[in-house]
Amino acid sequence: MRPKLITIFLLIVLVPVALLGWLGLRVARDEQEIVEHKFRNILLGKLGDVDATVAGLMADRERELLRLTGNGAADAASLRALARTSPIVQQTMLLDPHGVRLHPPPAGPLNEDERAFLRRAEPIWRDPQAFFRPPDDAPPPRAALPDHGWHVWYWGEGIHIIFWRRAPSGHVAGMELSRVRLLADIVGALPATDPLEPALPQGRVVLADAKGGAIYQWGAYEPAKGETPQASRSLAHPLEAWQLRYFASNTDLKRAVGGGILVTVVAGTIVVAVALVGLGIYIARETSREMREAAQRVNFVNQVSHELKTPLTNIRLYAELLETAPPDPDRRARYLGVIVAESQRLSRLIGNVLTFARKQRHKLALRPAAGRVDERIAAVIEHFRPSLAAKGVDIAFDAQAGEPVIFDADALEQILGNLFYNVEKYAADGGQMSVASRQNGAMTTIEVADRGPGIPRGQEERIFEPFRRLSNKLADGVTGTGIGLAIARDLARLHGGDLRLLPSDLGARFELTLHTPRTQEATAQP
Repeated sequence: MRPKLITIFLLIVLVPVALLGWLGLRVARDEQEIVEHKFRNILLGKLGDVDATVAGLMADRERELLRLTGNGAADAASLRALARTSPIVQQTMLLDPHGVRLHPPPAGPLNEDERAFLRRAEPIWRDPQAFFRPPDDAPPPRAALPDHGWHVWYWGEGIHIIFWRRAPSGHVAGMELSRVRLLADIVGALPATDPLEPALPQGRVVLADAKGGAIYQWGAYEPAKGETPQASRSLAHPLEAWQLRYFASNTDLKRAVGGGILVTVVAGTIVVAVALVGLGIYIARETSREMREAAQRVNFVNQVSHELKTPLTNIRLYAELLETAPPDPDRRARYLGVIVAESQRLSRLIGNVLTFARKQRHKLALRPAAGRVDERIAAVIEHFRPSLAAKGVDIAFDAQAGEPVIFDADALEQILGNLFYNVEKYAADGGQMSVASRQNGAMTTIEVADRGPGIPRGQEERIFEPFRRLSNKLADGVTGTGIGLAIARDLARLHGGDLRLLPSDLGARFELTLHTPRTQEATAQP
């Protein structure tokens, strides 16, 4: 790695770590505030568990009252009987669909309990329409009225609660909960002396009424008069006027969870430092990779320039020779052959570059059509036969893919052109190239083998990487851009198949597979 990159790497790692250490010291100085916030969140969760216990008791009470009222229909006699027999009901009421009180009766004999109920329920008689309006938090449509619920009002020393239910006829029956029985049930459901959490310091939990008076409390800690609770939480409806409050010593709180703050800061600093080291390594690798890719692109441009220059020079040279050559048919035919061969080579090179460019822009696409694979293979072989024959390479073709199928002929020609061109460049000394094709259902397989030097061990997959050549020297006697096999594999995979190098004791052996569905013509044959 270059010294400049090492300096940047150290800055990326050391500066943030130093800043994080300074921030950690500030966090440690603010430990008290962090401890209180952390502990308060814990306490709110624990108080929420107590609230859930009370809410569960109220849900049980609601289900019991729904059972006692049956389908919601009620009359004065049944409501009086319910008040006498049910331990959870103190008094009852009944309103007609217009909010007019039917029970306790406006006129008629009343017992002492009913007269007391009329006095403490005065807010209800002033506004009985509260039972016939949807609540403010009711979901739309607001016109839909609930058929039961809780109603809370204040009188005397505290709150009073009625469970009401609307009958299909529109009558509303209400059951006032017995305050004594409700408090007894709530106290019975709450802990006696157990703390909220064994790991927390000793404290005290107070269930306070709407005026702040203690309804019930537990825990060994004795709060001072006027001491602010560490956490508080209102109970769920219909007891939202009551609060759960937790009191504990600040010293005990620090001792319980204060040490964890510093541990968290140190651990966080270490984690971030490790993450920054990893980030620095990643950036260094990415920078090195981009530099390698830039070098590969420069080399690619050099290779393409050299490849373009060679056929163009030969075409120009033999065209000038053809222009001034004597009328010798053999010589003119040889010159024309060189021009045609170099033009084909130039066309293959330009085709590879354009295909690679489309692949980089994600615009590489196929144009499948009906045809016969063997016919295209034979056509490509004929294009290469003169140049391969000039280098002493014999061609053997085992054609077993003559059925009409759907495939992209241009893509197949480009793939085979790159494979045959590699045989011409690298394996001409082997003296033979064999091509074999076969069809199996919707797949066509083509093998191309030579008797050249083969592919060195460890290079079987790397030869398919862009710009990867076994040698990148312009003066080693073998030219090329290093994208031919990469393009060939991309086209094969885009065609629903693959291109891979098969194990071979002599030379190189490539297997090309393509997805080639049969045409209707082939399917119709018996």
